Amino acid sequence: MKFNLYFRANESAKSAGSTNEDITKESYRIGTHTKEDILRAVWLSVNNSGITNEDRIRIFCDAVSSETITWMANQLKTKDFEFKEVPPLSYCPGFESHPFPDLHPVRINCSLALFKLFYEEIEAGEDDDVFYLCEDDYLHRAGALQVAKQLYLNGYKGFFLPYDYPDRYTLDTNRKAEVILGPGIHLRSVPSATFTMMADKQTWMRFKLDVIRGSVFCDDGWTWKAFSQVAAVCPIPGLSCHFQEGYISPYINWDEIFKWAMSHEQ
Repeated sequence: MKFNLYFRANESAKSAGSTNEDITKESYRIGTHTKEDILRAVWLSVNNSGITNEDRIRIFCDAVSSETITWMANQLKTKDFEFKEVPPLSYCPGFESHPFPDLHPVRINCSLALFKLFYEEIEAGEDDDVFYLCEDDYLHRAGALQVAKQLYLNGYKGFFLPYDYPDRYTLDTNRKAEVILGPGIHLRSVPSATFTMMADKQTWMRFKLDVIRGSVFCDDGWTWKAFSQVAAVCPIPGLSCHFQEGYISPYINWDEIFKWAMSHEQ
């Protein structure tokens, strides 16, 4: 089994598209942390959460500066890596010019080019490979990816989300979940996800058309359908979190995780 990490690094969005109409304007995402702070902390946390020289990393760069690319390369824990350019958000129609602007509230309308590239990578992989698509604002705890890799080495097939989204305990009207006890952490079934998730090749290929369709509007609604058909679990407590106000995984001091990550800068 080869663990493949696909990390989307984006410096063009200075604020979250779900909360700010103009993503080019700088704004705090959580506390006093800017996008630049978060990208660096997340990259450091990922590389120090279980990445080894046996793993493959591809960084999908969306308007990332040469200085940032050099810095990211210096933090890598594997020699098997490559930086790949993806079209910036401006490549897609703007909200006002999109033919169906009111069909989805998120104004970042398109990630089609990114997901086409992602599936090219998946199709080139081996049947037992695991592919993790990670957005650049998901902070990881120490050992997070070690746990994920061991899950698949033990024969798991399906989706794995390293974060425990707080929506599961607030917005979801149906809070029923299957819980699987483990020696270190427990796993719970989940009904949906953001675009940060991993799965084995067979699982990703089964839902290729749904994923590609969803990418046109950056719409993760396809996960509701997919997760009703195949296994989809997350750890409790979370091993990572969407590091944005209102979205962090419960009962973990993520400010301390942020500091831990930043302390590993080389």
